[in-house]
Amino acid sequence: MKKIYLKKKLFHILPVCGLILTATSCSDDFFNLKNPNQVENTSFWKTEQDALMGLTACYDALQSDNLYDDYLDGGGYGFLMRETTSDNGEHSWGTWMLGSTVAMGTSGTNDGCFRSYWNANYELIKRCNLLISNIDESTMGKETAGRYKAEAIALRALGYCNLVSLYRDVPYLEKPLTLREAEAPVEKKEVIAKKVLDDLAANIPFLPKRGKEAKGRMCQEAAYAIMGRMALFTKHYDIAIDAYKKVIGAYSLFKAGDGTDYQKNFADLFTEANENCNEVILGVHYKGPGLGEGQTFSICWGTPMTAVQASMNLCDEYYCTDGLPIDKSPLFKGNLKKGGHSRANIDYPRFENRDPRMKATLAVPGTEWQTGMIVGSDKTKNNFNKSTVYIRKWFIPNKTTNEYDGSFDYYVIRYAEVLLSLAEAMIEKGGYGQAEITPYINEVRSRVGMPAVEKVEGSGLTQEALRSIVRHERRVELAFEDLRLADLYRWNDWENSVKRMLRDKEWYDGTCYAHDYRGPQDTVWPIPQSEIDTNKKLEQHAEWK
Repeated sequence: MKKIYLKKKLFHILPVCGLILTATSCSDDFFNLKNPNQVENTSFWKTEQDALMGLTACYDALQSDNLYDDYLDGGGYGFLMRETTSDNGEHSWGTWMLGSTVAMGTSGTNDGCFRSYWNANYELIKRCNLLISNIDESTMGKETAGRYKAEAIALRALGYCNLVSLYRDVPYLEKPLTLREAEAPVEKKEVIAKKVLDDLAANIPFLPKRGKEAKGRMCQEAAYAIMGRMALFTKHYDIAIDAYKKVIGAYSLFKAGDGTDYQKNFADLFTEANENCNEVILGVHYKGPGLGEGQTFSICWGTPMTAVQASMNLCDEYYCTDGLPIDKSPLFKGNLKKGGHSRANIDYPRFENRDPRMKATLAVPGTEWQTGMIVGSDKTKNNFNKSTVYIRKWFIPNKTTNEYDGSFDYYVIRYAEVLLSLAEAMIEKGGYGQAEITPYINEVRSRVGMPAVEKVEGSGLTQEALRSIVRHERRVELAFEDLRLADLYRWNDWENSVKRMLRDKEWYDGTCYAHDYRGPQDTVWPIPQSEIDTNKKLEQHAEWK
């Protein structure tokens, strides 16, 4: 995917009640006299330029700081805040931060995190539905209109995938709501999945193949990656396998230089210089500074970000370079005893001989943040508010001048995710031999010099053993890429994640608040209470009544 520079300021000034476009003239008939808050369809959606503006608005919705941006000191609930709601991290500034109640097991239906993420995804869906419903009114050619519609259908599918992954059953909207029909009931997750997958199957062929798409736009392979994610997350493994196989070979894993520096192979992927590399399948593109198109997720104020921090149990998940866990590898030189690592007693040896992705993902004691600034040194020690490890991925330590208006892109889907997701779908489907599955996992491992599955775990592995391997790889490869919450919920692993965070607190004094598991209530997000209050057709999930 190449860049598309979206004019956010054109859309963010408008009311949310269905209006997504600004007037380009002052003609009297532009607005609907029956409802002045709506664009009049008889005067808009007539030209290809109109449709392109509508499509641009769909892509623009991805840039919300409650979706694929983040504004850590501005009240957003973006991807970093969501990832640190999970066992991958913590909200270090306190329990007022959005998502902290989810981690603590004290959340309620009025919590802002539930409302913010819900609204961001439905804003994306709303904009897509406006285009899908009106594109046929345009005078553009049938082929072009079909492509625009297919792009909106793929983006809408991404929004529904996000929603059903956390909220499970939600309203399914495939056309704009009107004042007469302003309410919609909840639809079952399975029904939504079938409709979304059927829509994708019918419309993806209208998209261009990779390399033939317009600048910054959706191609077939990107849409198949969205289809694969939706199918995997809703246990349609046959569909997931078929979709992901259509992406295999169209992309490749990034490597720096000659590929021999394994840490750089991973760390340099997450830099502006490589945001358009062959590994990025779908990106959210930002342009800054000074154009109103910058992102804020890289804010760090010169030192490692303390508002959200990584967890030590994530850090411990990175194996040693021999492919063995730290409690089994002879290469591990740290302290495994209780209290062996804490803010007051930094155990530097534990960070050596580890999977290169660890230091590319996390800023750990002993590594350089900025030139001459070593994490854990006198210059940074005071920043150890809650954790001893920080998030490194997505931050640009040596380029902070314009960090409130950054131009580094966010990656919604990488080729590494496709490889691991295909392996997982094959494992869960069953009937595939290990030799058919592990090459996809080994390709991801090989990029960072980690040994192949067969070399460490052996051959003839059971489904459960392969499942454990691929889930480990997803966590260490895709940390802080907005997949952890969905993974924990669909694997029924939330209760165990709470236990892992409790161990962090006990062993490392690494969490700023207690964690608790209340039962089924904590396995699904509630429908926001504000939606229940304004839509009589909605009924709250049974777990939250």
